[in-house]
Amino acid sequence: MISLFDNENSPLRLYFQENDVFILDRGFRDCIRMLESCNYRPYMPDSLLEGEHQLTTQQANRSRCVTLCRWVVEAVNGHLKRDFKLLRQDYFNKSVPNMMQNFQIAASLLNRFGVRFRDRDDSNEIVAIIRERINFENNLALLIEELNMNRRFAVFQSITADRDNLFMFPRLSYNDLVLFGLGTYQIRQARSYYGEHIRFHGSYIIEICRDTQDFSQYNLRGSGDITLIRGKIKSRHISKKQYYVYILIENNVSGRAGIVEYYCNCLVGQRTIGCCAYVMTLVWYLGWARYEENISAPAEFLDDVYIRDFYENDDT
Repeated sequence: MISLFDNENSPLRLYFQENDVFILDRGFRDCIRMLESCNYRPYMPDSLLEGEHQLTTQQANRSRCVTLCRWVVEAVNGHLKRDFKLLRQDYFNKSVPNMMQNFQIAASLLNRFGVRFRDRDDSNEIVAIIRERINFENNLALLIEELNMNRRFAVFQSITADRDNLFMFPRLSYNDLVLFGLGTYQIRQARSYYGEHIRFHGSYIIEICRDTQDFSQYNLRGSGDITLIRGKIKSRHISKKQYYVYILIENNVSGRAGIVEYYCNCLVGQRTIGCCAYVMTLVWYLGWARYEENISAPAEFLDDVYIRDFYENDDT
């Protein structure tokens, strides 16, 4: 990227105009200053600085906006690799001179016969939610940090996630989940997290805060009639790590509006635009999945195959 844009008379510098927007991933981090010096507007998901363990709310929100825009790029790359074996494997040196021509042929075939990308039917609603929440602060995150809630167990009471004793959690439609997560990516992840969790624990164990009187000074959204619940979700990246998920519910309010604040101590857990996969896992299960029939873990049949094969081949 630097070599392509370093010369003022390079073809790309002549093609792009000032204030053109570049939607990039973190692999282009060394090019950001150069692009800015050319009066372009590069956007890239934020990264942690040394000594930090979590993105701020503003950083997490900006990153989510970038990934929403970058999705179409990743989807096109996925189609190219899915449909053309030559583009999903290592390229041999002898073939490099023909790479661009092969890519043009593949792109032409996709343009002619592939499925065209279109805006979702609810895209305007998603954009409206982003504009509404882009400057929201995560007040619940401040409360959790100042009161050190991750280490406080006495103020929480364990309850099971059965529908009879967690009745205050608002029931959601699938469309509510999509608008809550600003897409379906976190929803697909939630089912996998759910499957891994119940595989080892059997069911969700949720904790409810017994005293919310000290919360008034933190400018939490919603009325005074609120309930704070907490759950623990195992990380999919680090086997021994668990994340605390906090969800603030406004009692007697139905639908997506009943979830007024949420926070997770993962990397992007402070975002107020959409949510992380750990928050979505609890919201997906408590608000939707536990009311559905035949909700199962992905590839659950493989557990039986592995167990049967283990015992059939065990000589002891």
